[in-house]
Amino acid sequence: MSDTVTAVTRIVHQFAECWNQHDMKAFADLFAPDAEFVNVVGLWWKGRDEIRRAHELTHATMFRDSRLTITDVSVRFPVPDIAIARSRWRLEGHVAPDGAPLPARTGVLLNVLASTSRGWAIIDSQNTDIIDGVLSRPQ
Repeated sequence: MSDTVTAVTRIVHQFAECWNQHDMKAFADLFAPDAEFVNVVGLWWKGRDEIRRAHELTHATMFRDSRLTITDVSVRFPVPDIAIARSRWRLEGHVAPDGAPLPARTGVLLNVLASTSRGWAIIDSQNTDIIDGVLSRPQ
């Protein structure tokens, strides 16, 4: 694995480490100041501060005891200073708004990263739940 692939993969794993420590300041620091993030239900946050605030809210409630595991990271470089990282994830320990435990979820996380003077930073992120048994079909 090249040094650049290793560096990008490390950011993806830090995403999960920060999540699991519920350290949304460190989580937000993985993102560029003008980054954007679309979550699994389509909420679209613009800017590092908005991403941090949204995750602080959910980590104080539904994700307070959650654990995120990242697997199968795939990285490619469409141009030298831009990386596209896709990874599969599994989330456990989250709860419904009423506090009831929810079953584990899986999904695919897309992170687009840029090489900056401080290292690699996430500039765009989109998260997708995998819903077993649901197939795409033409209209």
